[in-house]
Order: sequence, then structure tokens, then C-alpha cells
Amino acid sequence: MPPSWPDPARLAARCRVALAALVCLAGPAHAGPLVLRTAAQDNNTLKYELRAKRKGICVDVIKALERTDPALHFSGWTQPMSLPRIESALAEGQLDAFCALIRTSAREARFGFIDIPVYTVRHTIAVRADDQVVVNSLDDIRKLGPDNVIIVSKGTAHESKLQHEKGLRVDATSRDTDVNLRKLLNKRGRFYYHTESALRRYIADEQLKGMIRLLPTVFSEETLYFAVSPSLPPPATEQLRQALRKLAERGELQKIYASYKED
Repeated sequence: MPPSWPDPARLAARCRVALAALVCLAGPAHAGPLVLRTAAQDNNTLKYELRAKRKGICVDVIKALERTDPALHFSGWTQPMSLPRIESALAEGQLDAFCALIRTSAREARFGFIDIPVYTVRHTIAVRADDQVVVNSLDDIRKLGPDNVIIVSKGTAHESKLQHEKGLRVDATSRDTDVNLRKLLNKRGRFYYHTESALRRYIADEQLKGMIRLLPTVFSEETLYFAVSPSLPPPATEQLRQALRKLAERGELQKIYASYKED
């Protein structure tokens, strides 16, 4: 007796039911947590100070984001990396996101930014405590002559800003803030251009009060944003944006930064 084959229509229906059951068991493709690869910036203890009790502004922001959106996680924030390497890794898709960078045209050509401010910094200048110089602008420094070197950290937006200013002698040979402060103390430059909050933190940490002072002039104010890789899928970028938006609306980003300014 020849074997009986199932009706093709019934077989197709059974296959559809089985496939639907598998899909239900697996759940939607986006149901799992979103894990964003990031890194810690070395030589910036204001953002990342992994060995301290308080880990830095960006670590606090990352933790707040994970609390706000339980489906959002960050990996790699305990791994220090130089700023140039971070920027290259973002551009090449080796990192997904990074907290936080000043938005410049050069950076925008390589990767994206989420348009929600994380915090704003003020640019100021440090000098030796016994230097009675008074300057209210970069033009005042120009007028002092070419021997008045401005030290700036290599590979930063601060360097880019000063290098575009004509008539200034800039030393950007080191990206290490500790090294640059020692250069200032050893008279290998007269000025050190950096962010006010970071300078205050370094001066306190290195016990340099009484040796270095900050000029009262604010030379610029700039906002830092989350940077995102161009290869990060739009839904992932939007998920991060929405979590940041919630923190901003609740005032948590401002509170985090203010808590470090008070240190």
C-alpha cells in the first residue's frame, strides 16, 4: 500500500504555527538589553577617576543612565584610553558611545553627537602663584611677546582652539595634566590653558595650592555632549538620547556636575 502524504495546505499551516511558537519563545529581537561599548578617558580625573571613591562625572552619568533605563548598559568604562584613541575608536566603530566631548567641526566629520548637554565647562588659565601677570584676553597674551608660552594638553579641543589663534606661542607636547602643571612650575611655560573645574581638581589632588593660581578671566565656555559612533544603529542612538533627555529634564545632569564643582 503506497504511503499517504499529508495535505500540502495542512503541512504549510502546521509549519506556520510552529514558526510562530518559536518566535514567541525567542521574543522580539530588541527585547534584550542594549549594551554600548565605551571607555574611560585617561588623564582627566574630572570625568574618570577610577581609583577614587567618587569615580568622576561621566561614571556618575553612566550609572544614572543605567538606572533610568534598565535596558541600557555600558561596557568598558573601567578601561582607560587616550583621547586620540577614543576618537579613532568611535570613528571606526570600535566604541559605540563616549561621555563626553566638546563638539568641534573636526569631530563632527568623524562621528556624531547627541544634542543634549551633559555639562558646560569654563576655560581659564593657570599661572605660578608668584607671577603677578594680569591678562583679560588672549590678545593681552599676544602683546606680552613670543616668550610667553601657553601650555595646553595635546589632542584636546583646547589645543585646536589655540592653534587657530594667530600670534600665540603654544606648547602642546604633552597630553598629561600632571606633566603640564610641572612644566608650568618649572617655568617651561608661563600659562596653562585648561578647564577651570579640572584645574581646581588637579591642583587640590596634587597639593599645589600656594604654588599655582587661576586667573579670574573666563576665556571661553563650551558644552560637552555624548559622542556616538556613525555605525551605531539609529534605534540605539535614540534609546540613549531618550535616557539622557529624562536625566536632563529631572535636573540630574546638572546636579552631578554641581557636586563635582563643590569638591
